[in-house]
Amino acid sequence: MKKAFQFLTIALLVIGSQACKNSKKATSESVKIEDAKEAAAPVKEAKPVKENAEPVVQENEGPSRPAPRYADSLFFRIDRTPCFGQCPTYTVNIYQSGHAQMEGKKFFDYEGFFATKFSEDELIRIEKMAIESGYAKMNHVYDAPVTDLPSTTTILQTEQIHQWVYNRMNAPDELRKFEREMETIIKDKQWSPRKKGQSEGKSKGGDQPE
Repeated sequence: MKKAFQFLTIALLVIGSQACKNSKKATSESVKIEDAKEAAAPVKEAKPVKENAEPVVQENEGPSRPAPRYADSLFFRIDRTPCFGQCPTYTVNIYQSGHAQMEGKKFFDYEGFFATKFSEDELIRIEKMAIESGYAKMNHVYDAPVTDLPSTTTILQTEQIHQWVYNRMNAPDELRKFEREMETIIKDKQWSPRKKGQSEGKSKGGDQPE
């Protein structure tokens, strides 16, 4: 009886030991399977995080104004508008052929319609003045919510520059200097009276203002 009990005890110990080994083996195999799944899973690329990122703020483009219309043959235009006082008011169109037309309106050296001719050297000089003033990089509009102020619109169209600028207020000194220099050149020219709409020396593209 005692020997039978000892045999039973030994048998139970052997069975328990075997079961424990099987359990450890199963657990180990399970871990290996999970590790294999994680290794096979695609790796997601982490998105870079910007430190101290600031929100993008859209810059204020300032006042806007429709672009002026002008002929393809135009080289330069200056147009001064009136004010409540005695502001010079006139429009001058210089074309690529050198032909120029003026309409003097009020408080200017010329009143009425006139025409003249600019030489190639004079056209080159005007373009050089514009380049030196930084005209091509200026804003299209310089303005402010005020009244009783005249405006000056200039247009320049060359191989290097295609620019127009409307100036009523807050313009840089370089622009005002360029406008004054152009007005001096215009006054120094010899202008011949013309009837309204009359022109001379038309180019193939037409030398009539828009």
